[in-house]
Amino acid sequence: MKKLLSLATLMVTMIGGAYAAPYHMPQPSYGELTTYDWQPVYSLDGMYNFSDEKEMPNTVGTRLNFSLCSDSASTLRHQFTVSIGYDGGKNKRVGTTTTVSRLPLTLGYDANIKLTDHFLLDLGGRAGYAWGFVSHRDEYGDKIHESTGGFTFGLGAGVKVKFSEAISVKLGYEFNRTFYRDLGESHFAFGQHGIVVGAEVLF
Repeated sequence: MKKLLSLATLMVTMIGGAYAAPYHMPQPSYGELTTYDWQPVYSLDGMYNFSDEKEMPNTVGTRLNFSLCSDSASTLRHQFTVSIGYDGGKNKRVGTTTTVSRLPLTLGYDANIKLTDHFLLDLGGRAGYAWGFVSHRDEYGDKIHESTGGFTFGLGAGVKVKFSEAISVKLGYEFNRTFYRDLGESHFAFGQHGIVVGAEVLF
């Protein structure tokens, strides 16, 4: 009986001690982001693209992006993006001028790798559909307008510089290739090497 009472007393003492000093899992402060929070980010890119086809012009354009990003304070930030852009240019050759414009709509993913508190390495890709518009003059001097569309994809790398938790700028390189349907007798598929400068705002 004494042993039973001693055991009961010991259990009551341990339970009382546990209630006196309970252990709480650390909780983030109110409003503080965790690795499972996703943040909306809006960004605007400016691009200059060098064509890898002599017949196609270099183009200048812009791209509007909406992204969802994981915790910006983590070493690896995941960024999923939907983008719409526009770029165009002219190619003057003997006796003719070809004007090309492109309207791509893409989905993309970027991995932002933290190098320092202010610098991120940005590696990513995107794919989607691009509408293309071409105008040129034929051998009779008549101006011809044509439109087409096709699959497009891009791969890029760059550096992001953070000025604050909410604002950063990007400088990078991007290769993209577009596979358009045939336009008459010409196969309108070409690649571009682009210089990208952008700014993004995190909300």
